[in-house]
Amino acid sequence: MNHADTNWLTAMFFTRHQPERTATAARFMRQQSGPLGVSHIVLLEAENVFRRNAGTASPSELEELRGAGFYRDPMNWDLVRRNTLALLQRYAHKTTLGTFDMAVLASAQLAGATRFLSFDETIKAVAVAEGMEVFPPLGDEGRQILAALRR
Repeated sequence: MNHADTNWLTAMFFTRHQPERTATAARFMRQQSGPLGVSHIVLLEAENVFRRNAGTASPSELEELRGAGFYRDPMNWDLVRRNTLALLQRYAHKTTLGTFDMAVLASAQLAGATRFLSFDETIKAVAVAEGMEVFPPLGDEGRQILAALRR
């Protein structure tokens, strides 16, 4: 299953803000079948990011996101916390990690995701280090981060 983070959803729903990312996300989504997974952590973050991007308290994009037929993992907070701490223990001393990002990744892993969709090179590098596929593929920055994670 594919699992998306907030910047992927932003590219899907805010089509004029980052046209290159939007085109990449749209192309990928047209070619994929099956559900797109999102965690409650991502949906919570989207509440903030979508309002900021739209410049309004009630953006239409947020209503579209809420109505989208994505798989919403029920999320067991105790397991997410445990797995987030494990990711931090393995990698936080090797590169700068966002705690929220690691909770998103842990949630994706627990939901059974095999591919992580993001435009953030750090979270994608950790996902690859954890054996997941990522899209778009790692760029130069992501490959450097991955090399540091594997040391």
